[in-house]
Amino acid sequence: HYRPSEWTEFRQNLHQIVKRLKDQGFTPHVAAFSDICLGIFKESPIYAAKLKMEGLGQFPHDAHNKALYSILAGGALGQPLTSDSPIVKALETEINKAAALDNGVLILTDMETIHPLFRVSAFEQILQGKFIAPTVMCYPGEKGNIGDNPSFLGFYKSDGNYRSTHIY
Repeated sequence: HYRPSEWTEFRQNLHQIVKRLKDQGFTPHVAAFSDICLGIFKESPIYAAKLKMEGLGQFPHDAHNKALYSILAGGALGQPLTSDSPIVKALETEINKAAALDNGVLILTDMETIHPLFRVSAFEQILQGKFIAPTVMCYPGEKGNIGDNPSFLGFYKSDGNYRSTHIY
């Protein structure tokens, strides 16, 4: 993970990370949460209607988040992700794309896109056992208060439910 204040530097150096992996015999597949989410939104009639409503005036922030969560998760805000959630299916697709490559590695960027709807541990939990390719989640956070677990975006408390290894 990297400090949220280092986002620009991280993005500028991502090509070097990809090159280093290639030099070590891996085939990186980079996927951005922003692109994944936008793809899901574009397929949603709810999202199209929401955009029209926003054009008519102010849309309450809380209602906005509930609608976005509903589209991505396939359920109401507060309900857990399932294996049928659109965002989970999209992540599985990206994992499978990486797994189909010779020594494929999935690099997921733009994790901040899921704020405030999801935490990374939610994806780790629902996808446990489905990571058939090494997966790197480029995570904006600070060293947290629970062991070695980072604090998402530097202002959430550390989540003890992470199953991954953290690289600082």
